[in-house]
Amino acid sequence: MKYSLRKVVGIILWWAEGTKSYKDKRTKNTFVHNVDVTNTNPRIITSFLQFLRKDIGIEENRLKLQLQIHQGDDKEELENFWAEVTQIPKTRFNKTIIRPKGNKIGKTKGTCKVRYSDKKTYYKLANLLDKTLDSLNN
Repeated sequence: MKYSLRKVVGIILWWAEGTKSYKDKRTKNTFVHNVDVTNTNPRIITSFLQFLRKDIGIEENRLKLQLQIHQGDDKEELENFWAEVTQIPKTRFNKTIIRPKGNKIGKTKGTCKVRYSDKKTYYKLANLLDKTLDSLNN
């Protein structure tokens, strides 16, 4: 099985940096299947987004983004930065989380979480990961 480098990198990013399915605390026997990747590095975030957009074929308007920044950081500047980097409009940002004052105020761009909520896409990635790992053992 042959994969493009972008596809291999994308699935590894999801495997290493992504959220896996988890039980919904609000309801019994229900699981959440978000396709999330969280990181501070814009190149990691854009690489994962390219993978979703070009290899997985997601519905662009369902992509969401959430930032975590520290008290004292310029919220508007950081939201604008990530909107430009990700090409996701701020209207699709979830509420920015502001953490207590950190050690590096103004020196980081915050933590960015890309979220795509779709059970079918989640299982598509899980299947792709299994096939990728299986191919390593052949």
